Amino acid sequence: MPDPKQTNSQSANRRASIVLIAAWFLLSIGAIALARQNLSVPGLYYDEAVFAGLAKDFVAGHFRLHMPGCERPNFMGHPFPLFVQPYLGALKCWMLIPSFALFGPSVAVDRLTTLFWALLALLFFMLGVRRWLGFRAALVAGPVLLVDPTFFFLGILDWGAAISALFCRCVAFYLVLIWWRNRKGFYLFLTAFFVGLGVFNKVDFAAFLIGTGIAALCFFGRELWSVARARPSVAAVSSFGFLLGAGPMIFKAYRILTYTVAGQASAGPGELSEKLHTLLAMYDGSYFCRLMNEGGLSDKMYDQPSGVYSLLCFILVLAIFALLAINFWGHNKEERRIAGFLLLGFVLTTVCVFAIPGAVRIHHTVLAFPFPQLIIAAAFTFLWERGSTTLIRRGIRTAMIAAIIILLGSQLCAISKTENLLSETGGRGRWSNAFDVFCRENKDRADLTMISLDWGFNEQLAFLTDAPQLLEPFWAFPSYKPNLPPLLLNPNNVYLAHSQAYSLLHFDTIYLEEARNGVELAMVHPYFDREGRTVFYTIRFPEP
Repeated sequence: MPDPKQTNSQSANRRASIVLIAAWFLLSIGAIALARQNLSVPGLYYDEAVFAGLAKDFVAGHFRLHMPGCERPNFMGHPFPLFVQPYLGALKCWMLIPSFALFGPSVAVDRLTTLFWALLALLFFMLGVRRWLGFRAALVAGPVLLVDPTFFFLGILDWGAAISALFCRCVAFYLVLIWWRNRKGFYLFLTAFFVGLGVFNKVDFAAFLIGTGIAALCFFGRELWSVARARPSVAAVSSFGFLLGAGPMIFKAYRILTYTVAGQASAGPGELSEKLHTLLAMYDGSYFCRLMNEGGLSDKMYDQPSGVYSLLCFILVLAIFALLAINFWGHNKEERRIAGFLLLGFVLTTVCVFAIPGAVRIHHTVLAFPFPQLIIAAAFTFLWERGSTTLIRRGIRTAMIAAIIILLGSQLCAISKTENLLSETGGRGRWSNAFDVFCRENKDRADLTMISLDWGFNEQLAFLTDAPQLLEPFWAFPSYKPNLPPLLLNPNNVYLAHSQAYSLLHFDTIYLEEARNGVELAMVHPYFDREGRTVFYTIRFPEP
């Protein structure tokens, strides 16, 4: 005879899972509604386009020009993306390929696919939180993560392969909790595989792995050691899963390490300051508004107040103090361990990100997610039953519910203000959709050769056009200094140059000045954004 208590417990679990999935579905509908305008604005960014371009090439069977360092072995006549850069695997490209094969490559399909994977990561995160901290915690953690401006905008305009990394973290989080409960090796293998896949996705995933691993050993080490002693196969299973997921990246580990030790990955003397600014802007919700307001110029993002803020930082600090109090003075041993693990994992992951040379952008800093959301959800759950009297308990609960509602409102307000900026401008500078329009106008011009004189053009061209030939000679320009090679006076060549404000390497502005002043036949044509600002120029020459 089945145990009635066990049967009732299983039924309750199933009902809770169904309700949670229904809540996730409603949250997903809301996210898609919020993201509607982002299917066309802002414009396609270079780092966003490189993944989409490599995925498109595989689907179409085209071998188009991409940035140096990408690896695309020939697979049945198609260039299969393996590495985008030596430190950056092509997992994000693989996630785009099915959508492009089914619906065709476009900016809308690219961004909807990214949003799909972000929402799937959210689902695994919520399911994991329910297993670990309970149903109430999952209902708090899910919305807090979803409407965080960092998660929301990376979930649509992903660059730095941040969403594919977050997906790996959330799936591994869910799977390791299943393994912890039933000790089945298959779930441990899958956990290790997704952790390895995260490392393959981008090597900076190691910061999260180190921070989380040390925290787990500190607070769950005894149980882990007991399992390892009782089941020696655990080490082999987890190692095999990790190697299978991270395998291609492991072969490049020595090269990456040598490059990093040599200091070539450093962002320069202002690196620490930019890391601190990025950290603060991520937690106050202003990063994307600042980024879009300055058209992608990270060195100018923090010159002025943004006018856009969320209360994540404030609520997170309160939650951290609550977990610290529980960790030091709480009577529930399990709550103390969870609190300690979350706090130490959060701190160590953040410190490890700061230790990575050149990790100055938000797609590095966001490696700490979803620790902040877990900390808030854990504090909410652990404090729910606190209070010596019913009146005090009700007061605590009311205050916490109000705090979560205010937090969600502030995050939605930050998203709304950023979306209004994008709607008004269509994207500025390196995010302007003016270049998207140019690409569509010249999509089928097989008679033209598009020549990028600076970073920031070629990957959009590779994704948004089909027929033009593409060249990126600026990678070799440093070897020519101070005498750059002359532009060829071929009427079919279209040279692309940024305006002065958005030039990265500044070779293009040298050619632009020469075309304006030194070559009488050169035709320089500016292209403007919605606000009438010059975004980029083309340089062409007439028929002889």
